[in-house]
Amino acid sequence: MKWVLLVYKLPKAKTTAKKVAIWRKLKKLAVYPLQDSVCILPYSERTLENFEWLAEEIKEMGGDATLWETIALDYSQEDQVKEYFLTQVNKQYKEIMDKVENAINIKQLQKLWTLFHQIKSQDYLRSPLWIEVKGLLEKKASELSGKDE
Repeated sequence: MKWVLLVYKLPKAKTTAKKVAIWRKLKKLAVYPLQDSVCILPYSERTLENFEWLAEEIKEMGGDATLWETIALDYSQEDQVKEYFLTQVNKQYKEIMDKVENAINIKQLQKLWTLFHQIKSQDYLRSPLWIEVKGLLEKKASELSGKDE
């Protein structure tokens, strides 16, 4: 499998707010942290572009950032990284599944759809749970729209 790595160093003298902003962006991308200041995502044009933007932002802050494309992970490490990505999204998908049952109106369901799309954007390895969650959301939408009539 192909991967993209971001190796970065934030400047020491810059404000904490900028560093927190970078950390939040990494968290939003749901990266796998290989070690301090080194993170990885499965390769795609989208993940490469996201890392390119982030690397540029780090450089504009006065830091350093380098991107690497690789297939050089050993199989056990690659399995561990894949498991990490799947575990992260599956946990979030299961939380949505639990909340769908308790949704009592369309507004609550719309929030769950929004959350679903956010999680799906981090589902780099296409967890099979996404189809199940989508089906539950669609079924609940059908039930709730029947109540409104």
